[in-house]
Amino acid sequence: MTATTPTEAPLAAERFHVPLGDTDAAGIIYYGAPLRWAERLSSTWLRDSGLPLGGLFEEGRGTPAVHVEISYRQPLRLDDEVDATLWPHTLRRRSFTLESRFVRVTSGEQAVVVRVTMVFVEGVHGDRLRAAPLPAVLADQLLRGAPSPGD
Repeated sequence: MTATTPTEAPLAAERFHVPLGDTDAAGIIYYGAPLRWAERLSSTWLRDSGLPLGGLFEEGRGTPAVHVEISYRQPLRLDDEVDATLWPHTLRRRSFTLESRFVRVTSGEQAVVVRVTMVFVEGVHGDRLRAAPLPAVLADQLLRGAPSPGD
């Protein structure tokens, strides 16, 4: 499936300053930091959508990441103010991809884009994970801006 640009509001949004712990000795973001930022956006969104990860795990279900892409377009530095938004990217019957966009507030330039594909699974407490159809509440939230579901 190809990406579309949603016309509605993002699934989640926050503004933050790049903290010291997310930078290297030169004061530029550590390459792994945006993945943590994306995870914070997505786990908060899942919780707010009625599917907190802790609850899913207790039920033996989960959303493990199976693919990650990070594009670094502009450097972010210590104390830069960042607008972070979470968007649906693609939706399939058993998986979905979320896109997190990180924009430097002072310039309005997109600095980093993170795409994470997750599969909905059952059997978290057993020996084997099984891909399962997305719960209706999750699919409904994602359909606000994602392409049509596929297999």
